[in-house]
Amino acid sequence: MPIKFDFETLERFRRLTPGQIYTEVTEAVHRVSGGAGSEDFLDALETLVGEGILSWDQIENFEADEER
Repeated sequence: MPIKFDFETLERFRRLTPGQIYTEVTEAVHRVSGGAGSEDFLDALETLVGEGILSWDQIENFEADEER
């Protein structure tokens, strides 16, 4: 089941730092009942990029930091 963000959540994300958003989305994907996969995570990130909340450059930087 894809993760959907309601209006209030999207507005709250706009007030958080990119790192806080990434952490919350990661945790939300892991909490989804029935198990969420990498596709669900990608869908969630695409939604945030489409809403102008995160950029792909920011996301790539988070992923690079996690690999270190």
